[in-house]
Amino acid sequence: MNSTVAKPALVMLLGCSLPVSALGEDGNSWSPQWSVGLGVGQTELEFPEKLDADTTFGSYHALVGLRLGRFSTGLTYGDALTRETISEEDELGEGERRDIDLTAGWDLNDAWTLFIGYKDGKTDLDLQVRDTDITLRESYQEEGLYAGVAYRHTLGRAGTLSLSLAYIDLDTDLRFSSDSASDDEDEEDDDEGESLEFDDLEGRVSGDATGYSAALGWILPVGDRTAVRVQYKINQYDLEVRAEGRRFKPEQRLNFFDLTLIHVF
Repeated sequence: MNSTVAKPALVMLLGCSLPVSALGEDGNSWSPQWSVGLGVGQTELEFPEKLDADTTFGSYHALVGLRLGRFSTGLTYGDALTRETISEEDELGEGERRDIDLTAGWDLNDAWTLFIGYKDGKTDLDLQVRDTDITLRESYQEEGLYAGVAYRHTLGRAGTLSLSLAYIDLDTDLRFSSDSASDDEDEEDDDEGESLEFDDLEGRVSGDATGYSAALGWILPVGDRTAVRVQYKINQYDLEVRAEGRRFKPEQRLNFFDLTLIHVF
């Protein structure tokens, strides 16, 4: 095996891998190293306060990274391969998910890396209320910052194992709309006197989301400057939304799994 891949030093940061540190020059070199990657996977959304069942989106993603000495930065863009079918008790429709991660990290040594980053993720749903002509459109967007630490352990020819943990602080933008105002008014009349729940909110509401991200990754060199990466990641948020004089605290969880081919120049 070529010496350039004999000591891979992978940095796996949330959804944004910094693959340039997995292959190529020694980490102390200030020669720029570029990397690109393309992969497929799936994203599972758990949002019990809004969706009866967990929803899984097939996805693709592209990434680009740059390394200078111990500093690395990377950008990952992920989107749905197709619009997935959403089946609820009262609604049927389609949805898709998009994620963008921009991460910068600094290697403390050959094993540990500190990183910060920016995330923008959005889920769009178009639903039809069963046995009616009412169309519902919903979107859940989170954007903001995260910071954390990553650890990696080289397993020789078996590749590199990577773990990361980060704290997330995001702003949320939630939108719930219907094409039938009269039906909304009738529903409000029917629900008068009942306790307002998060699932009853309409229009546009905003708030905050705090939580954590944890990722487990493995990278295997398959050539002098090419590698395959497998990654599983969890993003767990606690949302806080204020609307109509009340405070709601729903939970949202995203589970990511991907397989990516990475090449370093």
